[in-house]
Amino acid sequence: MRVAIIGAGWSGLSCAIEATQLGHNVTLYEAARHLGGRARAVPVTGTGTGTGTANFSQPLDNGQHILIGAYRDTLAMLQTVGLKERDVLLRSPLALKFPDQTGLQFGNWPSPFDALAGILNAGGWSWRDKFLLLRVTLGWRIAGFTCPASTTVAQLCIGLTERIINDMIAPLCVSALNTPADRTSGQVFLHVMKDALFGGQGSSNLLL
Repeated sequence: MRVAIIGAGWSGLSCAIEATQLGHNVTLYEAARHLGGRARAVPVTGTGTGTGTANFSQPLDNGQHILIGAYRDTLAMLQTVGLKERDVLLRSPLALKFPDQTGLQFGNWPSPFDALAGILNAGGWSWRDKFLLLRVTLGWRIAGFTCPASTTVAQLCIGLTERIINDMIAPLCVSALNTPADRTSGQVFLHVMKDALFGGQGSSNLLL
């Protein structure tokens, strides 16, 4: 079968790989000059200023969504095309820190203990911030990490403090799901939280 795939970002490339493995004749269309969507480097060249400076060429990150260790299908796709994680990604414990060192930092422990320790030791958070976050996330787990389809993340997080929203929820929505909390699907967010917090050791790690 001849298959046309529009867009050569993560999703399009994944579809092309899968369709090719199934024996289809794939044509991949991409409007940009380079494949990869946001998951690519942009070559930047220029001329230095000042005495003794020279021309330079530097690849810059185009702004990929963050990846986490729970994205096992993504890691499997890299293996399929012959790439090793250690050669293309930097793995480190989840950190949502600000320049003043406030914010969240997970340890390299089995889940969910890495998240629990990170929340309890979060810099700049009051005990009320931490208690409410633990109570809300426990509620998500009791509910099986499900919610009505129309629920946004902002609605899902009613009851959390402004500090938690600004330091944790909002950055995760924008960086992992590419939409602000008031427009992000609560159910998609809960899937990510479930896989990251209860998916085994390394599931919450950042892959940069």
